[in-house]
Amino acid sequence: MGCNVSSNKKQKVARPEVDFFLTTEEKQIARESWTVISLDLPATGLHIFTRLFEMENDMKKLFKRLMSQSESGHFVIDTARLERHATIVMKHLGMAVDSLEDSVKFSMTLNSLGEKHATYLVSPDMLPFLWPAVRDGLKMRLGDKFTVKTELAWKHIYDYITCKISEGIEIGRHNNRKIIHH
Repeated sequence: MGCNVSSNKKQKVARPEVDFFLTTEEKQIARESWTVISLDLPATGLHIFTRLFEMENDMKKLFKRLMSQSESGHFVIDTARLERHATIVMKHLGMAVDSLEDSVKFSMTLNSLGEKHATYLVSPDMLPFLWPAVRDGLKMRLGDKFTVKTELAWKHIYDYITCKISEGIEIGRHNNRKIIHH
């Protein structure tokens, strides 16, 4: 992924920030494309999560609060709840774009988000499963403006976000173990 920062022992980067993941050109591409993406956050977010559940049906079990269970035992998406959650996720993407020049504060927000997700039993190895759905949502929203360069810029933003959320998940797991053992 992108969290393993450096194998060069002389050049240690403890907690990489967004500049580790994106070039200046990619930041500009992300800003420009966000102006289109941000026009309809609920629809884009809902598309992303719908695609996630189509591609990774097992992920639904992590979203039980956003679903109801049918008599047959299948989980049925509560569209209104899922849309609210998806909109929040999209707003966080917007916060990432807004923080491209100074990501330290946003990195702390992502770490906290990771800690929270640890309580829902989300693990860092699950995060890459969301990228194809995010990519599809961005492609749907941007249409022919979704170029190879745009995809790469957003993939690098996604890598930064998942790196920081993963750090938070590990912190959350560690804290949860301390609580259990005390």
